[in-house]
Amino acid sequence: MIDFQNTENWNLYRKEKLSGNVTGIWNNATFLGASSYPIFPYHYLTSDFSSFEKNIYEKPTKIIYHLSGYGVSFVESLVSFVGESSERYAYTLTKKTLEKNIVKLSYFELKKKFANDLVVPLKYININYPSDSLEHNVNENDRISWVRMNSLIELGKFVWIPLQLVQMFDNESFNYEKRYANTAVSTGTASQETIIKAINSAIVEYLQIDSFNLWWFNGIKGKTVSNSIDFISEKCFGGSISFENFKNNFQIKFTDISFDKPIFVIVCEIFAKDSHGNLPKYTVGVQGGLSKNNCIYRSFMEALTVLEYSMNLCWIHPDKYLSAKNKNNIDNLDDNVLMYALKGKPKLNHVTKYFHVNKINSTYDLISSLSNFSKYAGFLNITPVEFEYLNLNIARVIIPELLPVALPTFPPQRHPRFKQFGGIINRVAHPLA
Repeated sequence: MIDFQNTENWNLYRKEKLSGNVTGIWNNATFLGASSYPIFPYHYLTSDFSSFEKNIYEKPTKIIYHLSGYGVSFVESLVSFVGESSERYAYTLTKKTLEKNIVKLSYFELKKKFANDLVVPLKYININYPSDSLEHNVNENDRISWVRMNSLIELGKFVWIPLQLVQMFDNESFNYEKRYANTAVSTGTASQETIIKAINSAIVEYLQIDSFNLWWFNGIKGKTVSNSIDFISEKCFGGSISFENFKNNFQIKFTDISFDKPIFVIVCEIFAKDSHGNLPKYTVGVQGGLSKNNCIYRSFMEALTVLEYSMNLCWIHPDKYLSAKNKNNIDNLDDNVLMYALKGKPKLNHVTKYFHVNKINSTYDLISSLSNFSKYAGFLNITPVEFEYLNLNIARVIIPELLPVALPTFPPQRHPRFKQFGGIINRVAHPLA
C-alpha cells in the first residue's frame, strides 16, 4: 500500500491540481500574506473561490468565502489552506451531491414510510422562531425536504435530517416549503486524509462550537488557563522579540470552556491595549481537541488571523469597516468581526455551572462518547470526484442536539440545548468569523 505523507511537496501538488483559470476551484490569485505591525511574522495563505457556483445554481448566485490557511511554518499554512478550501468547496457542492439522498415528505409521512430509520424530532427543527409563528414552524403534516444520513449513534442505521439544517439556504432548493432555519453553515464539515479522520474532526468542531455558544449566549463561566502565554511564547515562537512586542500591544487571554465535553475546548481572546483605538480592540478564536496545548496554539492562531483580517479591512473596504460599528442585526460572519474590532468586547453576564467529565484519550473513543449528547447524529461522505486521487476526504456531520454556528444576532433561541442550561442571558452578536 502506498502511504502519502502530508508534506510540502504533496500539498503543492494538490494545490497545482486544483488550480487553473478554467477548471480550478480558486480564482487566479493566491496570496501569501505579510503580517501587519505590530503582529509578529507568521505564515498565512488566502484566496477566493472561482465562480464555480454558476454550474450549481440555475439563477445567478454569488457565494463568498474568505479562504485562509495559517501557521508558524509555511507547510502548516499550506496544509490548512488546501484543507479549508476543499472542505468549503465540498460543502457548497452539497446542493448537487446530496440530491439522491433527499425526499420531500411530512414528518408523519417520513416516520410511516421509513419506520426502521431514525427521524429528527420537531423540537430540534422549530428552534429559530417564536412558538406561535405558523409561517415558519413546522408541524407533523408540513412537507419539507429531508436528507438521509448514516447514523453515528446506531451504526448501520439511517437518520433523516431536515435539509435546511444541512445545506446552505437558497430559494431554488426550498422554494415550496416553510423556512424554519436561517441558513446552515459549514460547521460539522471537515477535510482529512481519511474519511474516519474527517468524521472525527467534524465532531470536534461541533463540540467546540456548542461550548462556545454556551459560553457566549448562556454566559456559562469558563476557567482561566494558567501559564498559557508562556507556552505560546516559548514553545511556539521561541521567545522572539517580535512576539514580546506583540504582547506589549495586545492582551492575550485563554479560557477553558470544555464544560460537559470529553475533549478540551479553549477560547483565545485578544484585546488591544491601545487607548487611542488605533488597533482592533477584540478578536476571538476557539479550538477543540484531545491535546490542551494544541488547542491553546490553534485557538491563538485563529484569533491572530482574524486580527490580521481586521487590521487590513479598514483600507481594503473602508465603507464596510465603518458601517459595521452601528449595525444592530448582523446576518453574516464579517460584520460582527468588524464591529468588535471597532467597539471591543461587550459586557456579558455570567453564571457558574459545575461539570465533571473524564477526558477521552483517543479519537476512537470520540464517536462512542457522542451517545452522551445525541441520538440523531448523522454523517455523509461528501467528497467530490475532483478530490478522489488527492487523499482529500470530506465528511459532513450533523448533531441536531448540539448548537452549531449561528448568524451572529440570530442564535436558535428555542433550541433545547440553550434551555438545558437556563436559556440565553446575553443577547448580543457573537464574535466568531
